[in-house]
Amino acid sequence: MSKKKSLTQTNSHSKYIGIDPGKGGGISVINDGKMKAYKCPNTVDDMAMLFSLIVNGTPANKILIGIERVWARPTNGSRHSFAYGTNYGEWLGIIACHELIPTLILPVTWMKYVGCPKGLKVEVRKRWLKDKAKECYPELKKVTLATADAILITKYVKENI
Repeated sequence: MSKKKSLTQTNSHSKYIGIDPGKGGGISVINDGKMKAYKCPNTVDDMAMLFSLIVNGTPANKILIGIERVWARPTNGSRHSFAYGTNYGEWLGIIACHELIPTLILPVTWMKYVGCPKGLKVEVRKRWLKDKAKECYPELKKVTLATADAILITKYVKENI
């Protein structure tokens, strides 16, 4: 048994949170074995409110949280990169206000874990991830393009962090 697994088992967590930090992304949580997913709210105030409702007084040592690590790409326009970075920073600030330390997860890491084929065009990859999220959590009534990545990031957090 690895050291990481034994620590996780010793300090049983009750909430696992995953965040896809883009404006078109989402946040999801596994609490008491049940998955819930939400589209990213439009304002930082609403993001903070939603996060507070998800945490809901749970002690920091009972929460594992992962957020997709993002950066600007040469193909991104400066406006898009700035907006994406702003949302990422807002999530990090909200998380810090709750005295939580997130694990930063590269997209390639969690996508490889869930078996996403390499080299897919963006639209095809997004549909594949949405279908995979539905397959992993069939009890969810609605999985959308906005929530699929967050759902799979949360799965990665629960099973690997």
